[in-house]
Amino acid sequence: MLFGLLSKVVGAIYRIPLTSVIGAEGMGLYQMVFPLYTLMLTISSSGLPSSISKLISENLAKNNYKQANKIMRVSFLLLICFSLVCSLLVFLLSGVFANIQGNINAKICYLGLAPAIIFVGLISGFRGYFQGLNSMTPSALSGFFEQIFKLGFGLYFAKLLIGRGVSYGVLGALIGISLSELIASMYLFVTYIIVRNKQKKLNLVSKGEVLSTKKTAFRILSLSLFVSLGGLIMPLTMLIDSSIIINILKAIGLSTSKATSLFGLQTGTVGSIINMPVVLSLGVATAILPCVSSAKAKGDMTLVTKSASKAILMTLIFALPAAVGCYTFSEPIIRLLYSRSLSSEEILIASKILEVASVTIFYLALVQVSSGLLQGLGRFYVPVISLACGAVVKIILNLLLVRVPSINILGAEVSSAMCYFVALLINLSVLIKQGVVKLNLKIFVIFISSFAIYFSRYIFEFLKRANINYFVSFLVTVVFVVAIYFVVLYIFYHKQIFTRKKN
Repeated sequence: MLFGLLSKVVGAIYRIPLTSVIGAEGMGLYQMVFPLYTLMLTISSSGLPSSISKLISENLAKNNYKQANKIMRVSFLLLICFSLVCSLLVFLLSGVFANIQGNINAKICYLGLAPAIIFVGLISGFRGYFQGLNSMTPSALSGFFEQIFKLGFGLYFAKLLIGRGVSYGVLGALIGISLSELIASMYLFVTYIIVRNKQKKLNLVSKGEVLSTKKTAFRILSLSLFVSLGGLIMPLTMLIDSSIIINILKAIGLSTSKATSLFGLQTGTVGSIINMPVVLSLGVATAILPCVSSAKAKGDMTLVTKSASKAILMTLIFALPAAVGCYTFSEPIIRLLYSRSLSSEEILIASKILEVASVTIFYLALVQVSSGLLQGLGRFYVPVISLACGAVVKIILNLLLVRVPSINILGAEVSSAMCYFVALLINLSVLIKQGVVKLNLKIFVIFISSFAIYFSRYIFEFLKRANINYFVSFLVTVVFVVAIYFVVLYIFYHKQIFTRKKN
């Protein structure tokens, strides 16, 4: 969670100078290529890390070390094959999808990102292995290294090529991503070799059956199928979005440049802010899967329930105040981050988008954690169904709302919020029915404390009227509110713990 948050902070900081270099239109092109890229990553490698993590943790719980190592070897063969094919498809289909998306300038941008698919495939395999060992540090550090090198290489190549045009500037930024993924994969490979050598020196006695390569591959693929299908839903939806949103905006009278800029503000500028608090829930979801799988393999359902409750509670503690805070301070957040990168009009548009998108933080965070719990329990098909239902709602609402001139790009954020709301309802209903998640009174304290953040806007207004600098007023308000929020939570939980011990 810590390194995930640092990575997202670096990623958000990276968007600020990058927006200055390539502009809002460039950010639109930058975001246009990611749906196809994400789709190919999902096909090549999204389901395998969860399968690797689950199978390795289960086999280690049963002391079947040889099978755990075989799972890793077979998984890498599968990942390399799938990643190479998907990388080639991006090269071949770049022009086709650029035409479908409504901006042919995106074609050249795909070429800079295609090599990254191969490296991300390798990275996902290593991360699944380490997570199966309940070792989160290598995955966390590799993600942080990705962002650091992406920032350096991306800005360097974007500035180097921007003189040839906006699309070439975007190409440079995407080349930076491919190079950063290469470095992250090299770091994980070296770490893997070190860990394997240490394990060999322990001379651990393996127990249990070692399956054939064919059976091992079938086991991995059968488990990853539902995760991959679930992972395919949102990239496919994003790909459809990137095609219909820009074309609908053009149909209601906007130019290609303006439509691309609005799409860039929604998916790039605001999207990077939304993803910062959500990464905390992703860290919880990643950690909870092997934990729940291992506990279930041992038949300890008490530990499963306890872990699930803590995961959801921890997610709420961060996601809910983040959502309320983004709604309350949408404009100050955008101004603080992008005052030198965006025009006054673009800042106002992005602020309104962030205000609408704030609720997505809450829903998406809980969807990620609930999906991790369901996968750990072996109910892989539930997140697939829930996201599929949400995606259908999203596409329908996009078609209905974006074409309304007074709503336009805001309709895309409303549809995203409803998508994750539907998925969350389905996930939670299954978890509650399974008896894994139970209602805890502590949740209501989090809700009350979080919504109190809304009234902190009056502190901000008071400081501004006192002629204190705009950004200083905002930062003082944020520090004060965050401190009060966690003090209230501490007092409540401390009291509860004290009471239980006394009784």
